Amino acid sequence: MKEIYTFSKGLPGFEELKAFEIQQHDEVFSLLTAVDDPAISFITINPFDFKVDYEFELSPENVDELSITDPGQVMVRSIITIHSEMSKSSANLLAPVVFNREKKLGKQIVLQNTDYRTKHYLWKREEEGGDV
Repeated sequence: MKEIYTFSKGLPGFEELKAFEIQQHDEVFSLLTAVDDPAISFITINPFDFKVDYEFELSPENVDELSITDPGQVMVRSIITIHSEMSKSSANLLAPVVFNREKKLGKQIVLQNTDYRTKHYLWKREEEGGDV
């Protein structure tokens, strides 16, 4: 199932691209692709599937910008980096992509005052804990 979301400010580094399509690839991964430039595509995951205690609070400004009136409208994805050695693949937990599923709006939000990082291993590595 493909859904197109409007990002009023684009994504960081891709501010000129305002429309992104998200398509579920399988049970775990989805693709976030720029409608106007399909070469710009990101693999995403539901971060709660990999870090069950992952949590953050949206600022009132972000809630307003995304026109969120009910928590049930919210979908969260994290952009991941696939490494040639799969156990080293990581998710960006510092900057989740938040969607309003009803209004078809999206925004990548850089969290403040948090210990989350841009690289968090998808699969816990015993020798190094969970963070890169």
